[in-house]
Amino acid sequence: MGRSSFRFRLILVLLIATIVPISASMVVTNVYTKQSVRQNAIRESTRLLEQGRLNLINYMDSLNQLSFSIYSDSSFIRLTTLGFTGYQSEPEIYRLMQTISLNRDVSQVYMNIFERGPGEARSFLVRNMRRYPYSDISYQLKPPYLPESFDAKVEPAHMSHTYGIPMSFYYAPEPVISIHRAIFRIPSMKRIGTFSIDVRLTGLAEMMDRLRTEQEDVYLLDAGGTVIYSSEAGWTPGESRQGEEWVGRMLAQPEASGHLEAGQSMHIYEKVETPYLTWYMVKRIPYDQLYQGARELLRIQFVILAVLMAVVALLTLWISVRFTRPIKELIGYMNRIRSGQLDVDIQVSSQDEIGILARHFRDMMGTINHLITQEYKLKLANRTNQLKALQAQIHPHFLYNSLQSIGTLALQSGVPKVYKLLSALAKMMRYSMSTGETVVPLRRELEHVKAYLQLQTQRFENELNVRYDMDEASVDILLPKMTLQPLVENYFKHGFDPRHQTGELTLSSRIDAEASPPLLTLVIEDNGRGMPAEEIDRLNRLLSESSASAAGEAGAKDESIGLLNVKTRLELFISERASLRLEPRQPAGLRVVIVIPAESPQREEA
Repeated sequence: MGRSSFRFRLILVLLIATIVPISASMVVTNVYTKQSVRQNAIRESTRLLEQGRLNLINYMDSLNQLSFSIYSDSSFIRLTTLGFTGYQSEPEIYRLMQTISLNRDVSQVYMNIFERGPGEARSFLVRNMRRYPYSDISYQLKPPYLPESFDAKVEPAHMSHTYGIPMSFYYAPEPVISIHRAIFRIPSMKRIGTFSIDVRLTGLAEMMDRLRTEQEDVYLLDAGGTVIYSSEAGWTPGESRQGEEWVGRMLAQPEASGHLEAGQSMHIYEKVETPYLTWYMVKRIPYDQLYQGARELLRIQFVILAVLMAVVALLTLWISVRFTRPIKELIGYMNRIRSGQLDVDIQVSSQDEIGILARHFRDMMGTINHLITQEYKLKLANRTNQLKALQAQIHPHFLYNSLQSIGTLALQSGVPKVYKLLSALAKMMRYSMSTGETVVPLRRELEHVKAYLQLQTQRFENELNVRYDMDEASVDILLPKMTLQPLVENYFKHGFDPRHQTGELTLSSRIDAEASPPLLTLVIEDNGRGMPAEEIDRLNRLLSESSASAAGEAGAKDESIGLLNVKTRLELFISERASLRLEPRQPAGLRVVIVIPAESPQREEA
């Protein structure tokens, strides 16, 4: 079975017609499913992050209020006023710090009073409800976290430490965030110390982990890209992610929420902003997790496609054999007839179209065998008819000579106008019937057009004015024969309407010597009905395309075909650089512009 056989092509067409739509459907379904999954993931994650943002703000507000509770304790306020003197000052401080330590997320509480009296400073630390000896060491907070006003300062995740207080036993650091607040003497508002609460990350971890699944990751970053919490294993408190691409892009976004793609993951973020902190909640969804469902669906589709291809291949093979067997039998009969067995008995059993074709072929062969006996009689009759047809032909030169004779008779009869018209018609016939030349000088083409317009002027009398504005240097330029007359004739077919106004037709030529090579421009313009702008654009588009494609689109419109015929001959006999275009003429009418290379008149004719 060759590739050119009908059976092979039928199998190929059936397979393509079945597999291509299914494959296209799979591709479209996969793309749509991925897009839908992506949009749903962004929408759901944005909703979760928005809820998580509210929960995080409430959680941090509660910790902020907890650190502010020192100003709601009347005993502590009295101590700030008295200068922390007296034997009850230290128990009161520890009592307040132990009360704050009752919060389950508080790791330790630190207070530093650096103005109790001349040259005195005290530090207090409560960890797991235990008091640690104070020292005269005043721990200095770093400037970014050193509070200067009533507003709290939040220090990102770091490992806890003893604030400079020596420990008499093993101290186990743990990752915490710290809330630092300044202590002011009321009502003088003089800063006399600092108060710090170290908060374990367990509360933040529980809150953030509720926003993700097992394969996803969540991050909590501050405005500088420092990690406050990460669901990744092995992350370090206080590490900076500023160098990662997605972090830099996220921090540069003006929107408070959104999503971005980096690496092989989708990152959805939500900005958390309060007077005392600016954090970012981020959820990272790997593409493997995001499109897992789409991949499973694609696998199922591939399995279905494989099964369908097997079924379709079997059905296609059966159908092709079923349909092509009668054709192959008919081809066998034809081969026997071609070898000379004209009396072959053609057996037909099918009732379909192929059976009808075989029966018609059998009837045709019977007719051929019957007509063979009459072959010589028919051949003799055909020769007789051909002789009669040759005798009835009139040579074109006979018509031209006859017109000349009639013109001479009209001149002798005193009718010179009839003579001129007949002479013009004879010139047109001789010019159009001459087949010995394909390109002519513009001068001869113009003479032919003048003869044609002489007949039209006589036809319409005073209703037509013709003007010629020809550059003398252009009349010897060669152009294809019968170039101008079809374009002039279009005016009388489609644009000329003597009922409304006197027709005006202008033919002009110019040579652009500055162009390289020099160009000849021929213009035919009229004041007729013109064309709609859409039709002009359509014709110009056809004229600018290749001859084959343009002729196919032009259809059966005489005007389109005539213009395309002129354009095609210009390209064939002059140059591919030749152009023909239509332009509207104001206030009415149409302008046809031809531009061709101005070549030497000695060009050899085709």
